[in-house]
Amino acid sequence: MKSPISLLPHEDLILYRLAEKYGLEYRSRPGYRVFDAKNGVYIALSYVMDLVNGKCTFLDKNKNCIIHRIYKPLICRSYPYVPKHVSYNVIYDLKMIYAHVDYGISIECPVIEKNKEIFEKIFRLNRFDLINNYFAEERKASLEMERDRNLMLTLLSDLWRKGYIEIRENKKDAPVINLYEFLHRYYPNLPYILGVNEIF
Repeated sequence: MKSPISLLPHEDLILYRLAEKYGLEYRSRPGYRVFDAKNGVYIALSYVMDLVNGKCTFLDKNKNCIIHRIYKPLICRSYPYVPKHVSYNVIYDLKMIYAHVDYGISIECPVIEKNKEIFEKIFRLNRFDLINNYFAEERKASLEMERDRNLMLTLLSDLWRKGYIEIRENKKDAPVINLYEFLHRYYPNLPYILGVNEIF
């Protein structure tokens, strides 16, 4: 793991709690955010978990994930599928927010590295169907990540259309609130919808 880890808003809260439970240092920051003029806050649509001493805080000395069986973030579960570019789109006329993500395959994945010649041939032939079949569970996790991301954005758009929020282009200083925490006020069954009810 060489770069910061992109998280969905509820995952940031989960990892923060798990780090507290295990006495680990946890550092994260809001990623993309939108300004809600009605409530005077920025709503963080994503988070970035920073590395601690150059590694994920949840890796033990043998580089094993200590929270693997409790909650492994979708970005970790989807590896080697990695988001190359996440585009958050705000359509003011329609009061709608959605995301589009372009995925790539990390060539630093040990499985790809070990079978480099085979995968190079697959890449040359543009046979991504073979890669999708080989990494079926990882591909499924990447699709789940985009489903969860856009589900929360759909709920936020719904609140916007109902007049509970007013998204505007604004650069002023304001507090930042986690999208999951914000939505949970209006949608108390959100943990069940996202499948994290046993953690929250």
